[in-house]
Amino acid sequence: MKKRKGFKILFGFVVFTGVLAAVMLFSPLFLISDIHVNDLSKYTAEEIIRVTGLEKDENVMYYMGGSLRNVLQLRMGKAESRVENLPWVRTAEVQYLFPGTVQITVTERNAIAWVRYMANYLLVDEEGYVLEVSSSIDDRYPEIRGVQLDKFSVGKKIVAQKPEKIDWLVQLLQSLEQVDQSPHHKLGEVLDWVDFLQDKELFLSLDSRITAKLELDDDLTYRLSYLKELYYNYIKPEEKGMIDFFDKKYARFIVE
Repeated sequence: MKKRKGFKILFGFVVFTGVLAAVMLFSPLFLISDIHVNDLSKYTAEEIIRVTGLEKDENVMYYMGGSLRNVLQLRMGKAESRVENLPWVRTAEVQYLFPGTVQITVTERNAIAWVRYMANYLLVDEEGYVLEVSSSIDDRYPEIRGVQLDKFSVGKKIVAQKPEKIDWLVQLLQSLEQVDQSPHHKLGEVLDWVDFLQDKELFLSLDSRITAKLELDDDLTYRLSYLKELYYNYIKPEEKGMIDFFDKKYARFIVE
């Protein structure tokens, strides 16, 4: 009796689910009439919509899925994955909103430095993801030296001969991003290059006239902030020299 009762419950659930799915597939409530995309700097709304594969006047249920959570939230997992495969995209959310609207919300990656690979330069974000490839660099972003790469793919994280150097690179890039959160006096705007030396040391150049050597440790963000403070508030525009961090917390400027 218990088995028969359980079978009836299961059968009833399957029938109910099938009927519900049929109603949703043929209901005009689930037809896509509008597709909205938030403002982006690297892609147009048309480019994003094209990548998703979404079409107006189609039933949104054809695009639903990816996971049970996506279904319950009326999100389109496959469309999100397609958008997230774009090099400049960090995250994407594609959600159906009643009645008839699909909202696409994209978070873009922020370029922060160039890394050399053979005869090319890779533009990377603070996590080490490759955004662009160029045969030359410009002064928009500093160059990172001393990291020997094995391979790369646009839109993927770079791979190095020494994996720990990727961790160091990410630490440096994240510290630079944190230091430059203020809209004024950005360190990245005057940073020419950073060279990875041995034993987790960094050698860097500012404005082609100031050099500095820093330890790559937990205090890196503090030292970079200190470096920025010295450069913008204490060193004269015509001065050249070296910034010496003579202990864990303090630095001095040695004029040439």
